[in-house]
Amino acid sequence: MVEFLLATITVPAYHQQEAWIWIPILIAVSTLVVVIVAASDETKTEKLIGKSIGVLGMIGAGKTQFLKNLQGKGQEYKKEGYQGTGKDEYQEFTCSIGDKQYKIKGGTDIGGVEDNIKTFYEKFLKSKDICIFLFDIQKYKDDSKYRMDTNARLDFINNHIEDASKCAIIGSHVDKAKIKKGQSIITIVQKFVKEKEYARLLNSNFFACNLTNEEDMNKLVNKLFL
Repeated sequence: MVEFLLATITVPAYHQQEAWIWIPILIAVSTLVVVIVAASDETKTEKLIGKSIGVLGMIGAGKTQFLKNLQGKGQEYKKEGYQGTGKDEYQEFTCSIGDKQYKIKGGTDIGGVEDNIKTFYEKFLKSKDICIFLFDIQKYKDDSKYRMDTNARLDFINNHIEDASKCAIIGSHVDKAKIKKGQSIITIVQKFVKEKEYARLLNSNFFACNLTNEEDMNKLVNKLFL
């Protein structure tokens, strides 16, 4: 009888090992995080009133792409791959938005390099009815140096305008940003500037979009101007 009891409670060593092997696997499965590409997103919007538009922003964020889109030359420009670093003058032009025609005054497409902030930003902001600022939202989320540089520009803009409704902030390249399932790329950016004075610029007319996507661009323009 004693031998029988001993035999039933003895567990072979390899069975014990198998049981322990499964434990970390189960833990890993339970903590799996699903990462997805961020979708286009936006805050509440207010129509931009005015004819003179100033387009500012970071290098490669899509400033010139935005202007070319308004001129109806967006698809042609997308293939060229030009990246402005100084200031490019553009002539007055008319753009069709819905069933309306808008005359956009001639102005300057200021490049995103740091030297241009003090040199051009203040004068530029004083001479335009509307300010549109663009930054790469994927880089902003993942690169602390890029985020710091972007925030410096937002701070400068905030200190030189009174009415935030005269601004639109556009986070481009949303199609490259990776976020956890259930998160909002807009909310992630807003948390980075929480309690900063320039956070007001991101409370309304703040968009995350892909400027090279015609559907995204059309939705953006309709929200801002129609």
